[in-house]
Amino acid sequence: MTQWPLSDAVEEMPAGLWIRRGPPPPMFSMHRHDDVEINVVLDGQLHYLFGGQPLTIREGEIAVFWAAQPHGLVDSRTGDMCWVHVPFSMFLSWGLPESQTAPLLSAQPLITHAPDLALRIAHTAERWGEEVGGSEPGGGENDADDSAQIALLEIQAAVRRILRASSLAHPEPPADGAGSVPAARLRQVSTMAQHVRENHRSPLAIADIAASVHLTPSHAMTVFRRTAGVTLGDYVTMCRVAEAQRLLLTTSLRITEIADAAGFGSLSSFYEHVSAACGMTPREYRRQGR
Repeated sequence: MTQWPLSDAVEEMPAGLWIRRGPPPPMFSMHRHDDVEINVVLDGQLHYLFGGQPLTIREGEIAVFWAAQPHGLVDSRTGDMCWVHVPFSMFLSWGLPESQTAPLLSAQPLITHAPDLALRIAHTAERWGEEVGGSEPGGGENDADDSAQIALLEIQAAVRRILRASSLAHPEPPADGAGSVPAARLRQVSTMAQHVRENHRSPLAIADIAASVHLTPSHAMTVFRRTAGVTLGDYVTMCRVAEAQRLLLTTSLRITEIADAAGFGSLSSFYEHVSAACGMTPREYRRQGR
């Protein structure tokens, strides 16, 4: 399903192919979805918290990441931008070289400074949205089907061009005064999120997370929720689900081993959270990547 333009909060959108051009969309909390997300910044800046680390996407840059990792906009300088979400199952079906897909599967965002390519993608994005959505004016049903297939091939070609040109991101926190979120609070939230990312595979107490930033548990929970838009407990679950997805697609470990390796305390909890996040059982999710 393609949304053009997108007016609702991103967290409420189901996983699927959709495209947006314009200023940053509403994003009120950390979230995750099973798509490959492409951010094109023509003007302005995007400041994310991605996988526990600050990530800044600047003017003329294109970022690509697997959105199964918890992420959210924590501050941004509005401007002209474009988003393309490609369902992960579609992305896998393209059979891209492992050298290009491996960084995404290991939770590494890819960023390239390519102003000309960014402009080309943004200019054609609206047409992609119309054609994939079947809303091309003046065309019959067959014409719409042909246009949709061509648009999907063009989207694939654009992703291939981006991945070929991309290099690993080097996330940097936004400078003081870059936005409305105080830099000290952003550092605290980033430190807590990174502590979760590094330790979610083991039993993890809120007190341990709070201690990483020298706050009381209640104060740490408040700071994190107000800045990231989700509770610390929810963020821990997001990280465990993302790790489970990665292991299901990239290893031959048994389901019980994956549940343990991702940090779930029980097999029933693993099935409950992974099935809810993916819309299918863990075994079904694994099969789509074969």
